[in-house]
Amino acid sequence: MAALFALVATVLTSFLPILNKYLLRDARPALVAWMTNAASLPLLAVGTWLLTQCSLGGQRGLPLACAAHFPHVDGIFVVALLASVALNWAATLLSTIALARADASLVSPLLTFNPAFTLLIAALTLNEIPGPRQTVGVAVVLVGAYLLEVEAARTNLLAPLRLLLHRPGTVLAIGASALWGTTTVLEKLAIDHMTPPSGPLVALLGTLLMAALLTPGALRSRAHEEAAESRWQGLAVHPWALSLAVLIAGIAPLFGFTAIALGLVGYVTTLFKLSAVLTILWAWLLLGEGQITSRLLGASVMLIGGLLVAV
Repeated sequence: MAALFALVATVLTSFLPILNKYLLRDARPALVAWMTNAASLPLLAVGTWLLTQCSLGGQRGLPLACAAHFPHVDGIFVVALLASVALNWAATLLSTIALARADASLVSPLLTFNPAFTLLIAALTLNEIPGPRQTVGVAVVLVGAYLLEVEAARTNLLAPLRLLLHRPGTVLAIGASALWGTTTVLEKLAIDHMTPPSGPLVALLGTLLMAALLTPGALRSRAHEEAAESRWQGLAVHPWALSLAVLIAGIAPLFGFTAIALGLVGYVTTLFKLSAVLTILWAWLLLGEGQITSRLLGASVMLIGGLLVAV
């Protein structure tokens, strides 16, 4: 079941960069990031209640019966949740700004760097020395990143790397990926320190806190002369994109966090990486972005590298 939930979350989230790209044409990144998370809270809350009212109480019944069995949490839960929220907040802002500056088909694969960062963080903080397979996996991820711009290699072998690092937004995407390299581990830790465990409830609490952190930046004027009502005009230009983005942001975490709760973090997060390949296809079909062959090749190779790291 964990694989099925992870795949559903993957397919849904693969559309988010495309929808956000439409919104970012006329709205600021901070506002787009805040709106998609804040507006999804009611939907996420209803989904969380429906998924947990039976499991928390151990039986089907009235919500009051379930309230008596609200999960017990400890100090580790609080620390893990707050740390994951802080990192998710920063990564969400960085990735949204990156998406505003670069192609969705380029940003999405770069966000799959996080298995390599997770391995590095574990080696530095937990003294977990990677084995040969994991080391090869990191190398394969880097090769995949190189292949994203492999067409530039006609002029110079190092040209793809230079182009990748100098394109607007790509460094921000890599930074977001580094932050997301630890959030899944922290979220899994938070779920494990709930009794009984509840992935959807962690998703709800995390999104609520992250929306609160995003609020000041979203409501701050870009310039003193910017009218308050003008902040929302950019979002109103694409109502269908905003509605779909909010819908996906409210539903996808329910599947994703349930998958994290039921399965091994390494396997689940690797399945999540499939969204980058799908996003490249959607960007080609819906946004008309080019370099489809090299970016699909690069994303696929990075996915294989992530699998080697995680398995």
